[in-house]
Amino acid sequence: MKLSRRHFLKGSVALSATSVAPALTGLNMAHASEEDYKALVCVFLFGGNDAYNMVIPATDSAYKTYVQARPNLAIDQKELVPLSIATENDIQLGLHPAMESLKSAFDEGDATVIVNSGQLVEPIIGENNPNRRVPDFLMAHNLQQTMWQSGAENMNDKLGWAGRMIQEMNLSGSLSPLMSLNGEQKWLRNNAVEPLVMTSDGAGKYNGMNNSDRVGAMMRHFEEKFANLYTENYSTTMASRYYENDALDEALGTVGDLDGFPQTKLGNMLHTTAKLIKVRNAAELKHNRQIFFVGLGGFDTHKDQAEAHSGLLGQVSDALAAFYSEMKRQGLSDKVTAFTMSDFGRRIMANESGTDHGWAGHQLVVGGAVKGGKAYGKWPDLTPGSEYDYNNGRLIPEIAADQVNATLANWFDYDGDLEKLFPSLKTFPKNTLDFL
Repeated sequence: MKLSRRHFLKGSVALSATSVAPALTGLNMAHASEEDYKALVCVFLFGGNDAYNMVIPATDSAYKTYVQARPNLAIDQKELVPLSIATENDIQLGLHPAMESLKSAFDEGDATVIVNSGQLVEPIIGENNPNRRVPDFLMAHNLQQTMWQSGAENMNDKLGWAGRMIQEMNLSGSLSPLMSLNGEQKWLRNNAVEPLVMTSDGAGKYNGMNNSDRVGAMMRHFEEKFANLYTENYSTTMASRYYENDALDEALGTVGDLDGFPQTKLGNMLHTTAKLIKVRNAAELKHNRQIFFVGLGGFDTHKDQAEAHSGLLGQVSDALAAFYSEMKRQGLSDKVTAFTMSDFGRRIMANESGTDHGWAGHQLVVGGAVKGGKAYGKWPDLTPGSEYDYNNGRLIPEIAADQVNATLANWFDYDGDLEKLFPSLKTFPKNTLDFL
C-alpha cells in the first residue's frame, strides 16, 4: 500500500488540502497559456571560482599581461578554446581548455560572458571617489554567498531575491515553482510559498513505506488533531512534505532518462532540472514559471589548483552543454536561461600552486534568449597598481551583481520595482544590461 498524494487527500477527512499544504496558499491558481513559460537556472560555484582562469584573454597584449600576473598558473594561449566574442574594449576571449563542450553554445550565439562582475553597492571604477563604499564582508565565503542570493544591500533580509520576486509575481502552480536540488538556499526564501528542496535525482525515497502497517500508522498520525500547537504544526508540515515529495515522484515518473547528460554531481542535478521542465504542465506541477538552484563545490583552490580547477570546469561545461542541448530538443531554448554565480573571484597573483580569495570574477549565461556574439563588460587592466587593483591583485568589479540579477528578473517578466528588489541600483547609471 503506497501513501500517494491522491490517496492521502482522499482518505484524510480531517484535513483539507490547504491545511495539509499551507505552502501552496500563496500561489495564484489561475493558469497561463502553455506558451507563456520561462525558467531561470542558477548554477552556483561554491568556494570562489577562479574566473580569470575560466575566461582568458586571447588578444596578445592582454594575454601577455595575464601571463605576467600569474606565470605559474596561466593557461597556454595555444590551448584556449577560441570564442568568437570580444569584450566592450575589444579583447578577444577564450575558455579554459576543459570547457570545449560549451563552445557550440557560444558559436550559436546562445551563450555569453559577463566580464568582471561582482558585488558592488556603488560604482567604483572611473569614479575617482576617495570615500568609495565597498560591500561588507568581502572575501568571506558564507556571507558573500548570502549577498549573491539576497542582493548587495539586503543582507539583513531573511528572504532571497528570487523568492521575493516570485512572491510579488503571484504565479500559478500546484506545487512551488521554486526548486533547489542543492539543499535549502536563501535565494528561494519568501513569505508565500515554501521552496521544494529535493535530491539531485528529484523526489526522495521513504524507506520502509511499502509496509501497510507503517502507512496506516502514518495516516493516523496525519489525521490526528493535537492540542499542542507545536505538535499540530509539525504533523501538518510533515504531511505536506510527504505528499509534495509524492507529487514530484508521480510527475517525474512520467519521464524517462534524458540522453546526453554526464554522470556527475552537476550533470545529475541539471538532468533532473531538465525533467522537471519537461513535466511542467503535469497536474502535479502546472508551472508557467520555474526557478531552479543547483550547485557544485570545490572551487576554494588555495593549492594544487591546476588539476582540480580543470576537473571542476570540465564538469560545469559538460553539464551546461548537455542541459542547453536538451532545452533545444524540448523547443525551450529561448525560454530557459542558465547562469553562474560564485562567492567571489580569486586573486590574480597566484600563491605557490593556487589562488587566494579575491573580489571580481566573470559569469557565464547560457540560453536561446541570450544576445550572444559579444561579451558584456570591459576587460580590466591586470597590471599591479591599476585602478582595478583593490588590494594586491584582488580586482574591483565594474559590473554589479545586482545589475546582472535585475536583468535576469526583468527577462523573467518581473514587473515590480527593481530598485526595491535591489536597492543598490539607485547608485548605478542603469538598472539592467542588455545581454537578454
